[in-house]
Amino acid sequence: MLDLPELDPAADLPAAAQIAAFYRRAIQDGRLRAGDRLPPIREVAAAIDVTRALVQDAYRQLAEQGLVEGAVGRGTTVLPGGAHAELQRPACAHSLSPYADAALRRSQVMPGAPPLPRGTQLVANFAELAPDSERFPVDEWRAAMDAVLQSRGAALLGYGHATEGLAELRALLAERAHEIDPGLTADGVLVTAGAQQALDLVLRTFCTGGDTVVVTAPSYHQMHGLLRAHGLQVVQVPFTAGGLDLDALERALQRRSVRLVYLMPTFHNPTGRTLDLAQRHELLEVVARTAVPIVEDEYQSSLRCRGEPLPTLRSLDPRGLTVTVSTMSKELFPALRIGWIAGSQDLLRPMAAVKRFMDLEQSPLLQAALVEFVARGALDRYLDALRGELRLRHDALQRACRQHLPPGCTISDPDGGFVAWLELPQPGQGDRLAELASERGVRVVPGRVFDLDGRPSRGVRLSLTRADRRQIEAGIAVLGDCARELLAAPVSAQPFL
Repeated sequence: MLDLPELDPAADLPAAAQIAAFYRRAIQDGRLRAGDRLPPIREVAAAIDVTRALVQDAYRQLAEQGLVEGAVGRGTTVLPGGAHAELQRPACAHSLSPYADAALRRSQVMPGAPPLPRGTQLVANFAELAPDSERFPVDEWRAAMDAVLQSRGAALLGYGHATEGLAELRALLAERAHEIDPGLTADGVLVTAGAQQALDLVLRTFCTGGDTVVVTAPSYHQMHGLLRAHGLQVVQVPFTAGGLDLDALERALQRRSVRLVYLMPTFHNPTGRTLDLAQRHELLEVVARTAVPIVEDEYQSSLRCRGEPLPTLRSLDPRGLTVTVSTMSKELFPALRIGWIAGSQDLLRPMAAVKRFMDLEQSPLLQAALVEFVARGALDRYLDALRGELRLRHDALQRACRQHLPPGCTISDPDGGFVAWLELPQPGQGDRLAELASERGVRVVPGRVFDLDGRPSRGVRLSLTRADRRQIEAGIAVLGDCARELLAAPVSAQPFL
């Protein structure tokens, strides 16, 4: 049974709009299907302590959007198709599990960067976050693979019988994390199929359908789809240039249904921002009053090119209820599909049990080749070169922004990672900036992609994986021209998408 909505008194949306948004998401994600009934108005009103008229207004908004239909004696019923009538539905749709149905729906409506119009020449691609394939260490990786195949190929091509991962790889990963997580040992590492499986394992371990997860606004958009597929409710907490809104986090944690907090404390996607040491301690002071676990996504922390490394939240959490997710996909290459979870053995043991029934184990061959690759010094050589290039690209980005962006625009200045966040003064201007830029050969991802509800955004994400220093200069010049046009437009003409 679908949970009843919970209101956030500090939210920008009026109460009726919050209720409507709650049920709209449930319909879009497949948790409410055609023919299902919404709870009676009186039941919702009593549960969240509002008037029946307010709930009735929320249901009216859903009806005006073509999602539901109210009838005397039958209540309010979800209409066939609804907001997703345009989606391609398989013939077996009625047989799909809620997880599969929600995943299918979300995958078909996930927005991205506007495409370039036909015939438009590419000036700069700030849209792609995947590492540049031209930098991949193909020869050195092949040498590592050959070495382990020659020395123990027969053993590595069979089952390794180690769901947690090869012991030598787990020890290596713990050793390499010593600077930011000094207490981590091999027993505190679970190897996974990249960070995405790691996040899925965390959700399967801590949450069940109807529970609530706290995320930042904006936040990693692929996590949104995963949360919806699991049938989870989501509360967004603002993450701005000043850090995480701890007052909003504290209010969110007061909800009885909250079971997990998802954060990216270092080189946050999409903003590139990092919580400093004081902010990390303040965050943990808030969460320490609860028994709610944290999952910190440190997918880019190894790509620091300035400043001193910061300790993981896991290493600072006295409760032992934080797990850290990391991956090789961004620092090396995505096809490796090796990620890992760092946590206490009490938390990793059930995750390993769940993983065993998902895929038995990660490829022993790839794990052994990675150990060999590191032992040969190839990973450190590759990362040193990548960090050096990232430092030059971030410096070029800041110089270009100072030169070309008009007053009113701001740009984050990360100490590493692949992304930065360009922001304009008004909601919707970031989304419109992405459209204008695409018409002139520059691709960026609009900020609404990183909001759970796709609300109008002030920002755009800039990724530096595919743009060299020359392209960064040219691309920011175009973005500056587009921003000037938007800021010069009358207020009445400003877009609210």
